[in-house]
Amino acid sequence: MDYLVLGSNGFAQVGDPDYFAKNKIELRILLNFFKQNYPIPEPFINMAYYSIKAFPHDFGTYHEIVLIYDDCLLSGWEASELELESELFDQFWEWFNSAEAADLESDELTDKIKEAYFKTIDFTKGEHLKLDRA
Repeated sequence: MDYLVLGSNGFAQVGDPDYFAKNKIELRILLNFFKQNYPIPEPFINMAYYSIKAFPHDFGTYHEIVLIYDDCLLSGWEASELELESELFDQFWEWFNSAEAADLESDELTDKIKEAYFKTIDFTKGEHLKLDRA
């Protein structure tokens, strides 16, 4: 198994005191976005799935949406002389490239993430005064 990075929105920034709370919401919304707008096509249901992966950084660990896939199967399709398997290889990359090109920083997605995050803040306790405004 291998992975391909699809990315994140950037709402949660490593080093922000609320990074993990923001990131959890951001990634949940982005996972739903991919599942709804770029569902795994039927031929790839048993060889690929969306997930979250942690990556190290000088300022701490950050997380992004990735596609986990069976690289051995995909490599076999690439090397195959069977037309069906060659077509599956091309279809996989066509589908992935369309998902990868999604604008994860669109106003619509950013607003949805912000709205979900701000619903978690207790304004009666002044929590909003301690946070950097997003």
